[in-house]
Amino acid sequence: MTTTNQPPAPFAQPNGQTPENAMPMFYSAPRPLDRARDTNMRLSRPTHFRFAAKTNAIPLLVDEFPMAAAYYPIVFAAGPMPIPAAVVGLKNDTNLFLDGQGRWLNGAYLPAYVRRYPFILMDDPEQKQFVLCIDDTTDMLSETGEYALFENGEPSPFTKSAMEFCAALRQQGDATDEFVKALKEFDLLMPNDAQIDLRDGTKLQLSGFLVIDPKKFDALPDNIYLQWRKKGWIGLIYAQLLSSHRWQNLVDLTQPGK
Repeated sequence: MTTTNQPPAPFAQPNGQTPENAMPMFYSAPRPLDRARDTNMRLSRPTHFRFAAKTNAIPLLVDEFPMAAAYYPIVFAAGPMPIPAAVVGLKNDTNLFLDGQGRWLNGAYLPAYVRRYPFILMDDPEQKQFVLCIDDTTDMLSETGEYALFENGEPSPFTKSAMEFCAALRQQGDATDEFVKALKEFDLLMPNDAQIDLRDGTKLQLSGFLVIDPKKFDALPDNIYLQWRKKGWIGLIYAQLLSSHRWQNLVDLTQPGK
């Protein structure tokens, strides 16, 4: 039995942008925070991550490569601007790193894209600035939550911290774009279909993603290699290459104990 799966498309960009203005992944109804509307609203810490249950790949920032590579295969979603992602499942609608209660598996690295939810920075074309938004459908938002969004009509320390975190992710998103553009410029990304053989005889064929070509990386001109080393990119490349060994993690999670 062979099943063909592709990483979900479109991916949301880690900095909040999405291809063709598609809704960011995980978000159903993002809206700007509003002093009047949200003056009594509070946010609780997540008790589950079920909002991330229906995906098999989560966007990554370059700063996350070393931590993510210890748990997930790192790939690049194919497209005009390939997007780094951690593969968390072997089927499009299955996140193997969630348990039956929607908790992330203990000890596994939790990507920043997940930690950011339900906040997100989005563009405001009229004001020509970024606006802190929140997903209006999240069950973390209520009048009885742990952290106030506003205090005395001003953003609370909690909200300011969320804004700083989202802004930092946007900056890291720009650094991620620069890295990916360099990989494309030197033609280091190649399509790579993965065939996964499960213990019950099922064969899963995953396609639609790119990985770094180790032969082309080895042939990189010395002056470019040195430039990339100064930028910290060489370690990122090795992290992606080494993460290919993590496909077995997904097989083990698909059929635990067999």
